[in-house]
Amino acid sequence: MTSTLQRAVASFYNLIYEAQAFATTMSRIDMAEQEHYAGKIEGLNWVLDRCQELEDTDADQTPSSLQRTLGDVKSDLDHELGVQRREKGRRADGREDALTFVSDYLASLITATEIESSKSSVGSDS
Repeated sequence: MTSTLQRAVASFYNLIYEAQAFATTMSRIDMAEQEHYAGKIEGLNWVLDRCQELEDTDADQTPSSLQRTLGDVKSDLDHELGVQRREKGRRADGREDALTFVSDYLASLITATEIESSKSSVGSDS
């Protein structure tokens, strides 16, 4: 995997941690929205648990294997978003917000791995 792609994965993971820290701080400040932020924290915790394997991404991993891993995470995330939209429970709105936020960034990261993967296959065809 290229160093640029490694940095993108690390940035994605750090973004989730920062969003979690922000939601935690806001839940302590904004008491009126405390449940909403608690939902966001819960959603981000779910993502962190699901993305645990990305935290220690192997530098030798190929862009295509990373793309498969990210695709699996995205599939699970889309399923969980569907569940949240159906349930609309006590903290579902905040949780759905968090999952949607991560989903957008994950889609961009998947696109980046597709680009890197196509560069790798073009480079090996010559």
